[in-house]
Amino acid sequence: MAQEFDKSISTITKEEISGRGITVGYRAVSILAVIAFILSLFTPLMLLSNWFIIFPLIGAVCGIFGLYNILSCPFDYTGRGFALGGIIFSFVLGIAAAGWGVYLYYFNIPYGYTAVSFAELRPDGRTNRLPDHIAKLAEEQRKVYIRGFMYPGGQLSGIQSFVLVRSQEHCKFCTTQLNAFDMIGVFCVGELRAQFRTKAVHVGGVLYINENPRYGEPAYFIDADLFR
Repeated sequence: MAQEFDKSISTITKEEISGRGITVGYRAVSILAVIAFILSLFTPLMLLSNWFIIFPLIGAVCGIFGLYNILSCPFDYTGRGFALGGIIFSFVLGIAAAGWGVYLYYFNIPYGYTAVSFAELRPDGRTNRLPDHIAKLAEEQRKVYIRGFMYPGGQLSGIQSFVLVRSQEHCKFCTTQLNAFDMIGVFCVGELRAQFRTKAVHVGGVLYINENPRYGEPAYFIDADLFR
């Protein structure tokens, strides 16, 4: 009798795990699996800001742990589809969004411009010297291409000069509280005029170094002939 009982339990276990429709008791849907799936759907937001990479990262981790719990306790948890979907979407959509961002930044650069970032503009923490390639770009008056956010001003259109800041969070604070190397003074040359945008913009033009920035002044200026 005991052997028959053990055999029946073993059969039920195999049948349930293989998904053939036999259910023994109530199984809760893994919360981690559901969270993973939901977070994976927000992965395309990476196209708006690099900060949103947190969605696929947390989604993949939750999916992996959720799947582990489901496989370890098949009688207690269900939701393998949510877990697998969260993991796959997090990786696939995350890689796709990251790849698209890299393409837009590095392969969509106008001819004759050198791509730089705010991180490259900061001086060395030990020597307080500017990076050599940045100093060379300014010395040779070569055109750079940089991504940033427009600091809010009094105009919305026909803007001839504005301050470009490193991130959208910087737009919420007074410029006097910003690091000089997190700001760039932009002056539109010729007939170029800018339109205010809350999303990221790209600016291209000749880079100049403000050798001795006063309090609240940017450490760099750009004579811009390109605005996107």
